[in-house]
Amino acid sequence: TATAMEEFGFHLGLVYQIQEDILDFTVAASVLGKPALADMDLGLSTAPILYVAMEHLELRPLVKRRFKNKGGKETAHVYLFKSETAMNKAKNLAQFHAQKPTDALLRLLQLESMVALVQLVHMVITHKK
Repeated sequence: TATAMEEFGFHLGLVYQIQEDILDFTVAASVLGKPALADMDLGLSTAPILYVAMEHLELRPLVKRRFKNKGGKETAHVYLFKSETAMNKAKNLAQFHAQKPTDALLRLLQLESMVALVQLVHMVITHKK
């Protein structure tokens, strides 16, 4: 059971972060309750940005410089919105990790607590702010 709970926590944390990364580009800052693109301001590359950088090699220097040069963040943002696949790949990654906590919970026998934790996973993957 300890391994199942470890897997649950690991994948729940990943799905939460990936979902936050997606929302950063798809929901207004006023809804998010935090500044949009805050991770990029910190020089962090999120799942959608990493996927678009895989499509467009010219973005890799921006990622390596952590968006420190003028216009770097905006350029990456433009490429992301022009991409037909990057955001979907990030969403698929979130869905993949959303299934993992549920799979881990299915190995547990306590039905009531398992149902509550499955509901928690659902809340994380569907949250909008």
